[in-house]
Amino acid sequence: MPGARRQILWCAPPNTLVGALTDAAADTGQSQFVRSVEHYEYKDSLQRDTPRGTVEGFMAAVYEQDYEKAAEYLDLRYLPEGMSAKRGAEYAKQLQLIIERNLWLDLGQLNDTPLGQDNDQLPAYRDLFGRVALQSDQIALYLQRVPSEGGTIWKVSNATVAKVPKLYENLGYGPVAEWFVNHVPEGRWFNVNLWEWSLVLAYLITAFMVPVTWIVKRVILLTKHELKEELAYIVAGPLRFLAAVLLVRAWVSHSSISPAAIEMIDTGFLLVSAIIWFGWSAMGIFHQGLKKRWKEQGKDQAASLLRPLTNFLRVIFVIMAVLLWLEHLGFNASAIIAGMGIGGIAIALASKQSIENFIGTITLYSAAPIKVGNLCKFGSISGTVEEIGLRCTQIRTLDRTLIHVPNAKLVEMEIENISQREKIRFKADIRLDYAVTTSAQLKAIVAEIKEMLEAHELVLKEPLRVTFKGFGLHGLQVNVLAYIGTKSFPTFQLASEELHLKIMDIVVKNGSRIVPVAPVALNNG
Repeated sequence: MPGARRQILWCAPPNTLVGALTDAAADTGQSQFVRSVEHYEYKDSLQRDTPRGTVEGFMAAVYEQDYEKAAEYLDLRYLPEGMSAKRGAEYAKQLQLIIERNLWLDLGQLNDTPLGQDNDQLPAYRDLFGRVALQSDQIALYLQRVPSEGGTIWKVSNATVAKVPKLYENLGYGPVAEWFVNHVPEGRWFNVNLWEWSLVLAYLITAFMVPVTWIVKRVILLTKHELKEELAYIVAGPLRFLAAVLLVRAWVSHSSISPAAIEMIDTGFLLVSAIIWFGWSAMGIFHQGLKKRWKEQGKDQAASLLRPLTNFLRVIFVIMAVLLWLEHLGFNASAIIAGMGIGGIAIALASKQSIENFIGTITLYSAAPIKVGNLCKFGSISGTVEEIGLRCTQIRTLDRTLIHVPNAKLVEMEIENISQREKIRFKADIRLDYAVTTSAQLKAIVAEIKEMLEAHELVLKEPLRVTFKGFGLHGLQVNVLAYIGTKSFPTFQLASEELHLKIMDIVVKNGSRIVPVAPVALNNG
């Protein structure tokens, strides 16, 4: 219609924190429930010309907590015994609670003409604006056209007002909520009553003081567990807070506060905070336990890398938790990640090799296949490890050249750590001349070599073998196998030299002779 105003009133609360914050930011003293739609040009100062105007005006008045004005929208005539028109403000406040907690009002569905709805099978002077469930019954809420000075206006019918005390008794606040209503000053924060915020805070404090966690903490401290201090902290701190938040959520879901307050509390901020704190502390427990174990195993380098690795995992955990929370609030987490832009992708691609090398470094430190000072063989490279950096490892070759191998490549190579030998094998294959060696000489040579090895201070007793292998192409084959009990290659070389010389002496002493694998020309002269 020409010149009409465009408004609609939504009396139900916003369904997300995003909506509530947006409404609160846009609030200019009018109700946050105002939306755009065609409206009748009201002549009554309280816009009671139509059913929609009456309900809209009533909800705007109670939202502003002007209950005296809200009572002007109630038909307080002919009330039953025990009720009085002087208590109109009280009835308006009770009706507000009944509507907010039990009814979703879409005022766009209400008639906005002075005559009201004409096809609802109700008298022409009466319109239905909602139903509330009371036990197994449905209670209808009516508007009624009543006389006024300038004609007729619409008000909440006196039959509906008469049911308000009973509805409030069954659907209203409990005794705890009533106490907060009566003792907390009126006002709103983020469109939620201050008394409701106070009630939730009281719930949280009460839940946080539950003594179960204190008992568990004392029991843990009395044990002999090596991480009892850390476990006691996580029980008395993050675990207690998480339990308190879960308990408050359970209480709130069965409490008497409004859906608007429940929606604000159900944003998950406290729950996400509690989970992040608990997860952060749990990773610290894991870090401490693994660090002690690795130190006992002698993996000091891996243990030193645990702290940055743990912090890295903590950051990833926090980011994932926040993204899931944003998804719960209605944001598109994928769009947020994608919104980081092409620059973020370019940086990620440019740092691909660096990330691979960093992961390789973590692998080298955690698994510890090599350490600084180890003599190793890396594929075709042999040398001593001089430094394990964040990007590459420096290897000093036997020719005294320095090679830098990227850690990402190094972890994929087959590594032979020569320095980690606990002992070094001594092996000698000797061939005795057929012409000068008899069976008795061979037995004596074998026995004396074995006796000599057993008597040597560096030769281990097991395994130790000196055996006549058989008749070779070029001589009688005798195999010698033993282990030198040292990790030092120079020490092994000296011992090996000594053993070889003694073997030669034993062979000569018994009248035999060592022959080469292939015949050579001998100077008989």
